[in-house]
Amino acid sequence: MLTILMGILAGVAVGGAFRLSGVIHTVAGSITPGVIASLIVMVLIFRRIGGKLNPLVEEAQRHLQGGRRELALKSLRSGLGFSKWHPLIAGQLRTQVGALLYAAGDLDEAIAELKDASNRPWESPGFLGCAYYKKHNDADMIKAFDRAIKSGEKDGLSYTVYAWCLLSRGKKDEAIKVLEKGLKKLPSDERLKNNLEAAQTGKKLKVAPYGDRWAAFMLDGSIPGAGHIPKSARGFAQRPGFRQRPQRKR
Repeated sequence: MLTILMGILAGVAVGGAFRLSGVIHTVAGSITPGVIASLIVMVLIFRRIGGKLNPLVEEAQRHLQGGRRELALKSLRSGLGFSKWHPLIAGQLRTQVGALLYAAGDLDEAIAELKDASNRPWESPGFLGCAYYKKHNDADMIKAFDRAIKSGEKDGLSYTVYAWCLLSRGKKDEAIKVLEKGLKKLPSDERLKNNLEAAQTGKKLKVAPYGDRWAAFMLDGSIPGAGHIPKSARGFAQRPGFRQRPQRKR
C-alpha cells in the first residue's frame, strides 16, 4: 500500500539524514528516529484519507434516508479509489456496498461484493451467508457463517442467524451445535439459552428481542428501518486511524 511505502521512505530518509549529519554515529542509532518518522507519516496519511472518506459515507447515509439507493451506492463505490492508500478501505467499503445490495434483493451482486469484503464486522460474512442461504447454496452458506461466528464470537446474534438458517434447512442437530458453541463463548446470554431450548424442543427461535439488528438480515419477513446502513458496517469514523468530524449539538 502507498501509505506504508511512503512511511518506509520517510523513515529511511530521516534515519539517513541523522546518520549523515553526524548527530548519530551508528547505523543502529539512526533506526529509532527513522521508525518514529515512518509512524508519523503513516498516521498523518491515514487521517487525511479518513477525512476524505467520512464525507462520502455520510453522503451515502443521506442518500439512503432520502430513498436514493443508487446514489448511495455510487458514493460508497467512489471511495474505492482510496484503497491503494490504506489496506482496510476496500474490504470495509465492500461490506457496506454488499449490505445495501443484499437489502435491495440483488443477491448475485451482493455476493460478488461480500466475497471480497472484510471479515469484520461479523455482519459482513453474515450477510454473505444469508445471501447464499437465499440462493440455496448451503455449502458456501456454511463456510460464510463459520467465518461470521469466528469474527462475532462475542455477539449472540451471529450464532442465532446461523442457527436460524440451519433450522430452516432442516439441519436441527447442526443448529443446536452452533447455539451450544455460542453459549460456550457467552455463558450468560439469556437469548442464546432460550433459543437453544427452542431448537432442542423443535420450536421456532425467538428473534424479536434482537430488533432491527435481526431485521437487517431480512430472513423472516422482517424489514429494517428505511434508509439504514447497519451501524456495525457503517463507516470509518469508528475505525482506528480515522478521525471523525465533531457532531454539532442540536
